[in-house]
Amino acid sequence: MRREVPLFITFISGVLLVIALFIPHKPFGNLEQRFNDWYIIVSGFTMILGIDSLLLHHWNRFKRKREGWIYSIALILAFFITLIWGFYSGIKVGSPFKPNSSFLKYFYTFVFVPLQATMFSLLAFFIASAAYRAFRARTFDATLLLTAAAFVMLGRVPEGNRASVYLFGIALLIAAVILLLEAKERVSTFEKLIHYLGAIVAIVLIYILYRVLPSYLPQIADWIMNIPQLAAKRGIFIGIALGGIAMSLRIILGIERTYLK
Repeated sequence: MRREVPLFITFISGVLLVIALFIPHKPFGNLEQRFNDWYIIVSGFTMILGIDSLLLHHWNRFKRKREGWIYSIALILAFFITLIWGFYSGIKVGSPFKPNSSFLKYFYTFVFVPLQATMFSLLAFFIASAAYRAFRARTFDATLLLTAAAFVMLGRVPEGNRASVYLFGIALLIAAVILLLEAKERVSTFEKLIHYLGAIVAIVLIYILYRVLPSYLPQIADWIMNIPQLAAKRGIFIGIALGGIAMSLRIILGIERTYLK
């Protein structure tokens, strides 16, 4: 019965939500809003359980003096200071986020916001590191990704038009030099000719970019964002939606039972 009752409740709730979505009339029309209210209540209790589990975990780390226990003490103290200070400001002025609240003036503005900004500034370095690994032009796909990213980033920056000419010009010049150096090492006359032609094309592209790129770079960036990027994003969203539907059906029909463990 420990498994059958939750499975039965899940099945009935899922079927009723699907019916309420397609039949917006009584008695099914109000079920979606009622289920949303129940979800808010249940999620509130799950948050309480999560807080209890978090504090208990860090308290055990402190008692056993595990590695990093000092951070566990900092977390516990910060939690209770925030809770008590928030309740105090709420009782005194009606809400901890009113303009005359000491919680908003001191704790939120001078502690929480700087910590949040620090966390996101550190996150920028991780994003830059991931972008460097993803944009290395080792394959044809990575080269396309690097080129598209360069057009978009430069096209969305106010000074990108001026900088783009120099950046792409330097990149093409380096490519031309590499092709010329590699042409000397080739034995076949045809391969040498191909490398020389590639170097000439790179040099010609430098002049074309100098004349054309500053005027059309914002339009190129908009086209990349509105056509290929949006098409790929919609494909990903369709895949996510189909995966969510499949997982929902598995849960409603009782095939997926990992949530019972």
